[in-house]
Amino acid sequence: MIEIKSFGKLELRVGTIELAEDFPEANKPAYKLKIDFGPQGKKWSSAQITENYNIDELPGCRIVAVFNLGKKKIGSFISEVLVMGTEDTHGNIVLLKPDAKIREGSLVR
Repeated sequence: MIEIKSFGKLELRVGTIELAEDFPEANKPAYKLKIDFGPQGKKWSSAQITENYNIDELPGCRIVAVFNLGKKKIGSFISEVLVMGTEDTHGNIVLLKPDAKIREGSLVR
């Protein structure tokens, strides 16, 4: 268990996927995502979501990401944010997506 104070240190923000690219160098099938967080800028992330999402349907998709975990190097790629998701009944990732129009960069509280 962690204290609520510790959880509060996570900075979860809403963003919109601007661009999705194949990521053939990844160890597990993944996409590279360029995500617009409005005033907080545009960030890149890698996401293992290839089983549930076609690369062409991702641009324009609104997502939730952890913004303040630091960068992670995956091969030559730098992932700047962690896109949030949950496993479906087959163990494949489904994105967490807001169901209303929310400004890019808005904090999740």
